[in-house]
Amino acid sequence: MSVDKSLDRPGNVWEEPRRLERAVTRRSFLKYSALAAVPFFIPRRDPFSVLPAPESARADNPSAENAPVADADPPPKPLGRIATWSMPVREEPTARSAVVVHKRRDDVIPLEAAVEGDPPWPTNPTWYRTEEGYIHSGYVQPVQDDLQPVVERVPETGFWAQVTVPWTEARWTPQSVGRAFKFYYGTVYRVIELVYDDDGRAWYRLKEGVTPWRPGPYVLAETLQRIPPEALAPISPGRPDKRLVLDLQEQTLRCMEGDQTIFSARCATGGAGSRTPRGEFRVTYNRHTRRMRMEDIPNPYDLPGVPFAVYFTWRGHAIHGTYWHNDYGRPQSNGCVNLTPDDARYLFRWVEPNVPYEEYTTFARPAEAGTPVSVV
Repeated sequence: MSVDKSLDRPGNVWEEPRRLERAVTRRSFLKYSALAAVPFFIPRRDPFSVLPAPESARADNPSAENAPVADADPPPKPLGRIATWSMPVREEPTARSAVVVHKRRDDVIPLEAAVEGDPPWPTNPTWYRTEEGYIHSGYVQPVQDDLQPVVERVPETGFWAQVTVPWTEARWTPQSVGRAFKFYYGTVYRVIELVYDDDGRAWYRLKEGVTPWRPGPYVLAETLQRIPPEALAPISPGRPDKRLVLDLQEQTLRCMEGDQTIFSARCATGGAGSRTPRGEFRVTYNRHTRRMRMEDIPNPYDLPGVPFAVYFTWRGHAIHGTYWHNDYGRPQSNGCVNLTPDDARYLFRWVEPNVPYEEYTTFARPAEAGTPVSVV
C-alpha cells in the first residue's frame, strides 16, 4: 500500500493467527465464481486435506519438463480470491508450464494445497493447487466464506467488524439497486446501526473505514463478524523496552522487547520511486481502519477498510493490513509497509499508543510515548 495522504482531503473466537477450517460448499463457490452460469460439480471434501498431486503431462509438455516436484501443505484458507485483473492457472507450479485457464479479478476458487514451485520472482515460490491446476499465490488473496450471526443490539458507540466473505456489496440504502462499494475479506469497519429491509434482511450501517466523519453505506449484516474488545486488547502494555525493527533488505518486521524478538513477519515495503524511508522514528498515531486514497499519481487507487494502520511518520507512512495482494518479501508498495490482516492486527495491539476500543484514532502524546521504529 501507499503513503496515506487522505488526511489532506476535506461471535467467533479470535486466535493468533486465526485459522478457521471450513468446507467449500457448492452454494458459496457459485455465489462468487465467474463460472456460476456453467453447470458443474464440486466434490465435497476437506479443503485442507493434502491430496496427491494430479497426473502430470510432463512427457508430452516440454514447457513443464523441468518443473519442480511439489510437496504439498494445507492452504492458508480454503478459498482464494483473484486480486488482480487476470491470473493464469498452469499445469505445473512454474511459469514455464502451459496455461490451462485464466481467472479474472474477484473470481473465487477452492484451494486444495500450498506447494513450493518455481518462483516467477525470487522471493515467493508459493503456488496454490486448485482443481484446474496451479496458480501463483502472489495475487490470490486467501479467504473464507463464513456467514455470521446478526448482532441484534448495536451499542451507542458501535462496534468494530471485519468482512468474513470473499467480498460483499455496500449500498447507500438497503433498498438501493446500485452498488456503492465492494468490501473485501479482512477489511474493517465500525458498525453503528442495524436495520432491516422490506424482505426482512438485516443490514449494518458503517462509518469508519469508508466515511470517517459521517454515517456511510449499508452492508448485509451476515457478511461481517463483530471483533470483540478482547481481540483488540493491548499486548504487553506499558513495557518501556519495546522496539519495532523493519529490515528493508530482508523485508521483515520484528517486534522486540529488550533483546528478545516476540513476533516477526514478512512484509512488503515501498517500491521504486516510493521507498519506505530509513531512519529512527516513533509510532505517531494508530487507527483501527482507514480508507486510503490517492488520485494525483499515474495509478490512482481507492481502498476502503484498510485494517489496523500504525503510522510512524507525519507524512503518512504506515504499517497496515493488505487485501489487494498476497505477496510479501519484496518491495512493491507506494511507501507504506504491507502485512497480512492477521499480522497487522497483532502489531496494532502490541505497539503504543494503544487505541481504546470505542475510539477511531489515538495519537502519541507526548510524541516520545510512541513505540520506537527502526527502519534499517
